[in-house]
Amino acid sequence: MEADNMEENSTEVAVTANDSSPALNVLCAICNEFFRANDTIYSTAQCGHVFHKDCLTRWLSRSLTCPQCRSHCHRNRVHRIYLNFAERTELDDVEPPRMPIQWVVMDLEVDSPTEAHLPPEGAIQCGTDEDGHPTYVARAYFRDDRLPCSYVVEKKAAFGSYSCRAYALTDDVELLVVNDCDYKWVPGEHGSYPEDAFKIGYSEIGEVTYTGRGLYQGIMRLGKVHPSHKRMYIPHRGQEVNITTYEVLVVTPREQAER
Repeated sequence: MEADNMEENSTEVAVTANDSSPALNVLCAICNEFFRANDTIYSTAQCGHVFHKDCLTRWLSRSLTCPQCRSHCHRNRVHRIYLNFAERTELDDVEPPRMPIQWVVMDLEVDSPTEAHLPPEGAIQCGTDEDGHPTYVARAYFRDDRLPCSYVVEKKAAFGSYSCRAYALTDDVELLVVNDCDYKWVPGEHGSYPEDAFKIGYSEIGEVTYTGRGLYQGIMRLGKVHPSHKRMYIPHRGQEVNITTYEVLVVTPREQAER
């Protein structure tokens, strides 16, 4: 059935390419057209295959598998990628402006350079883990969730909680980096969060989750505020523990605050 759908999509969503734009010798597996410079291209998070945005959106409205390898693919776990098609120009040497809010992917491979796992300037440090190591605001993809996590430099891993357990994560870990932003921690309890809370994660059913901080056994800990569960979850010595009073992260770019 999915193979039939794929052929249907191939006809339905054929991309009209602008012949004057540079082409890359890579095909979208759904419409069988080469990617071009003016295309919007999306990638699946789990397997990394790439497709035209419109092709993938229509495919995932019918099936929750990758069109290319058939691995599980949730529609919330796709993201845009940018490919360089044009020849190098003098503009390539110009340093791009820093964005107010960025998610920086961490290289946590075993054989990566020592400096690769150090937090970049602007990372938000708050609290410690159960062993007293400083923790940083992070997120990571795990199964069908994007988990708010705490990143621990000394352990070269991010820690998140899921389904009553804590996990040390080294793949798809991103640190929150802010530039010219103000951030604060706003009190919440029993699943509440401020209207302007910073959206960091989501559950497998698409519910937004937030980064929070709170005291657990006398230590300030980072965790995941899950509104419908009415609590904040904390990864602690291999288990998922929870508290009901906490503070939620709010991030505001200064330019936006001055308007």
